[in-house]
Amino acid sequence: IPFLIGMKNGLPYGLFFDNSYKSHFDLGKENSNYYFYSAVQGNLDYYVIGGKDLKEVVSNYTYLTGRVPLPQKWTLGYQQSRWSYSVSQKEVQQIADKLRENDLPCDVIHLDIDYMDGYRVFTWRKDNYQDPKKFVQKMRKEGFRIMPIIDPGVKLDKNYPIYQEGIKKGYFVKNPDGSVYVNKVWPGDAVYPDFGRKEVRDWWAKNVKYLVDIGTCGVWNDMNEPASFNGALPDDIAFSDGKQRSTHAKMHNVYGHNMDKATYEGLKKYSGKRPYVITRAAYAGTQKYSTVWTGDNQSLWGHLQMLIPQMCNLGMSGFAFAGTDIGGFGADTTSELLIRWLEAAIFSPLLRNHASVGTRAQEPWSFGQPTLEIYRKYLKLRYHLISYLYDNFYQETKTGLPIMRPLVLNFPKDRKVRTLNDEFMVGDDLLVAPVVTEGQTERAVYLPKGDWLDFWTGSEYAGNTSILVKAGLDKLPLFIEKNTILPWDESSNHIDPKKNDVITFRLFGDHGNYIHYQDDGEDFAYQNGQFNLYKITISQKNTVELTNFGYNCPYKKVVLLSENGRQEFIFDQKNKTYKLV
Repeated sequence: IPFLIGMKNGLPYGLFFDNSYKSHFDLGKENSNYYFYSAVQGNLDYYVIGGKDLKEVVSNYTYLTGRVPLPQKWTLGYQQSRWSYSVSQKEVQQIADKLRENDLPCDVIHLDIDYMDGYRVFTWRKDNYQDPKKFVQKMRKEGFRIMPIIDPGVKLDKNYPIYQEGIKKGYFVKNPDGSVYVNKVWPGDAVYPDFGRKEVRDWWAKNVKYLVDIGTCGVWNDMNEPASFNGALPDDIAFSDGKQRSTHAKMHNVYGHNMDKATYEGLKKYSGKRPYVITRAAYAGTQKYSTVWTGDNQSLWGHLQMLIPQMCNLGMSGFAFAGTDIGGFGADTTSELLIRWLEAAIFSPLLRNHASVGTRAQEPWSFGQPTLEIYRKYLKLRYHLISYLYDNFYQETKTGLPIMRPLVLNFPKDRKVRTLNDEFMVGDDLLVAPVVTEGQTERAVYLPKGDWLDFWTGSEYAGNTSILVKAGLDKLPLFIEKNTILPWDESSNHIDPKKNDVITFRLFGDHGNYIHYQDDGEDFAYQNGQFNLYKITISQKNTVELTNFGYNCPYKKVVLLSENGRQEFIFDQKNKTYKLV
């Protein structure tokens, strides 16, 4: 994502270098008087992006490259993964049972490469899965969705229909001499679809129907840099750039982008729902089609410390929907590292625990108590705030601003936050200061201007200062700006978009206002006006104004929680207003 944000003389700017060739940024190393950008080939094609503040720069950049569309609401739930539960139906069922037995909210279980028949894409093994469709339906009834992985590498197998069709129609990338290029990935010898061509993307989208028909909830695109085992793909391999012949050197950085676009279009066409795509490789603008995770990290404290700057940089680069592998993918995690990772990631839009084969188990119950109890505490906090995260996504579709963001985005004039990379904001309201160092049980937290409340105790602090906070293993330092209203969802073990009868709001302070968004959480009906906007205003005199702007299916009951107790409002269908009970 060749996008740079800076400030000069107190004025913000963005520079977007739209060149897919391998490029290089030198931010003052060669000479402190200038930055230096170069690319190995291609045109000098760049945009200077202005704005009155950093938020406006990000908003203008995402106006240019695209914004994350509203996701399905359940995608904001917790997701459990490992390479590889997917070896057998029995193991997936055991994981699902354990999650429910331990009262752990979860919406998605991911299947890594072993669910496939010999790693052939768009197949499902039949030895350890008697009936994949029936099994996926069973999981859905239990509140779990199944998310399968797909790689671009197509197994070289003359008896394999996907390979046969691709060869017949000339859909795979070629050597300079015109022969089909072959490398190795998980299935062994494999060929690569030429996703730069629309007809190839359409073909791939058609194949996605196989997974939609089984009932899976989306597609997890992996290995789509494209990766290879038998040496890197040479620069001169023939790829396509639209209808023009091109090379791997130019198309490498947009290969994942084009695969993600094809996957998105297939899911949209054949499911009718908002597509859920996760990708490992992306380019500027991929956020229109896919969420992203930060790749195969390790179970290291240093990698946990990278989480905050990684996520904040992705957010300011257009990728509002992103996440990391909680606990670390490679190597062996520890109880302390797992908990601190979950605390740091609990507000990241993509919330997934994922680990590699051969590493120690890192499911929440793997370390016994108190790890399990703390893990449960934070998953339940997450599920209380699903509607808050969803509201932030609604705002993001209008502004392009990320959900998880650096303090400098909200407080650009505060010099103390310009290089602060161990705290972050969730929207405009929550300040999160995770512990990311082994053995640490207290930490300094910088609070910017304003009045802040400790989320857990209600203690009040003035801003523009640093405070020392106790932070035992079960304590995530979390602060909320005083006089804030937040939606507060009921406890649940999974997200049911159809459960739309009651909504609760919590007031932190003595007055506030809030805009809340509601739709069916699944399809595209909202684009035709089928959504509600609620404006909630609570004055210092404890008078409440509750207004609904929208279509005909509002909440039947709205509950407000504050220091003054509980108030309930019932919707009067005749007068289209809410009345205090």
